[in-house]
Amino acid sequence: MPDFIERGDGKPHVIYPRTSAAQMRNGITVLTSGDGMRVTDDTGKEYLDFVSGWTRPVHVGYRRAEIAQAVHDQIMQLHYYTPMQYGNPRAIELAQVLAELTPTGITQFLFVSSGSEALESALKLARHYHYYRGERWRFKVISRRGAFHGVTGGALRVLGSVLPVRHLSEPLAPGGVFAESPYCYRCPLHLSYPACDLACARDVERLIQFEDPAQIGVFVGETIQQGFGAVAPPPEYWPIIRQLCDRYGILLVVDEVICGFGRTGKWFGVEHFDLAPDMLLMAKGISSGYMPMGALGATEAVMAPVDNFANLQTYMNHPVACAAALANIEILKRERLIDNARVMGDYFLDGLKLLTCYEAVGEVRGIGLWAVLDLTTDRSTRALFPADRLERMVQRAKEKGLIIKFMHCALEFAPSLVVTRGDIDLALRIIDECLAEDARAH
Repeated sequence: MPDFIERGDGKPHVIYPRTSAAQMRNGITVLTSGDGMRVTDDTGKEYLDFVSGWTRPVHVGYRRAEIAQAVHDQIMQLHYYTPMQYGNPRAIELAQVLAELTPTGITQFLFVSSGSEALESALKLARHYHYYRGERWRFKVISRRGAFHGVTGGALRVLGSVLPVRHLSEPLAPGGVFAESPYCYRCPLHLSYPACDLACARDVERLIQFEDPAQIGVFVGETIQQGFGAVAPPPEYWPIIRQLCDRYGILLVVDEVICGFGRTGKWFGVEHFDLAPDMLLMAKGISSGYMPMGALGATEAVMAPVDNFANLQTYMNHPVACAAALANIEILKRERLIDNARVMGDYFLDGLKLLTCYEAVGEVRGIGLWAVLDLTTDRSTRALFPADRLERMVQRAKEKGLIIKFMHCALEFAPSLVVTRGDIDLALRIIDECLAEDARAH
């Protein structure tokens, strides 16, 4: 086995995304194995993973032999053939399975390698849809401030988060316009729900009219938004957006890359809002990260006008990735992990609410197994919490054997759907200790 030089004692040969030079000098953790809810580094230290692989894909936990077997079997049968003008049984089977799981009307599927590629494909499909219907000028896309839909070219165009990659990549492709997000704890419009009458949603119509309805092709949004930390909108939000899209002939693309496949305690987040999108983006939990995998789902109404979807990438509809996803979905069903996400999510949220005894905890929110502690330095003004203090709490937790992360001003938690009460109790104890240590330091 080669020496692991990613701890700062040599020059690495791997490029690590969103990892600073200072972090590389200090040394990064090299993980060598995983089992269930836990991962182990190259020193033998074990961590309880409460962010499901950090980017939240590992829904069924680590070291699932049957997924490995499904991948092996498919490789030995047919590991690859082009998705253009040729099919394969695993992609056909997965599409049939998803047609039964996804919201009513989503029946057509394209399989890609990531959530970013799913978004790219959705924007291209929307252009095809409007083109074939004789509305070729519909090129604008409405996104939301705080949105994250990936970092490929088209995804950057609708990236509402302030990340260096956006600024470094500008100028971006034209046509991205931004609405405010339904972040009620720190409302960008300085209003309060429900007296606000959902101004953030209703103001989208003004944006549509300003940009010219005839030029807008898509509204894209995460069902529950990650940028501020697991922000679920009020129940009236999505129905208003759906009505506006219908009124102006705009396609509604809902991003379920994080929410899908049980994260929220239902198969898909849209089920919490009785929402029927025109297109649905999927990734992460579709394969639990065992293979790179994403998917675009569309209604028959979206596909009907399109004579030829001119969007080919080499690894679309990949049979091995589809085999992994099928095995993963079977585990989710057989072990009733969606139910476990709901039950354990309620238990975890109840435990987190006890931490409001700390002045830094401004709001506790969550849905299923996706929860946050939104922190503040002043509860009355909801002042922003310093990033360096959040970083230190994340580091303290890691030193104690718990991997968590932060988004915006919130400590975020998204454990695998196999999590137990014992895992949650241990995590709550460590989180409590980290908050206590921060309070003593300030």
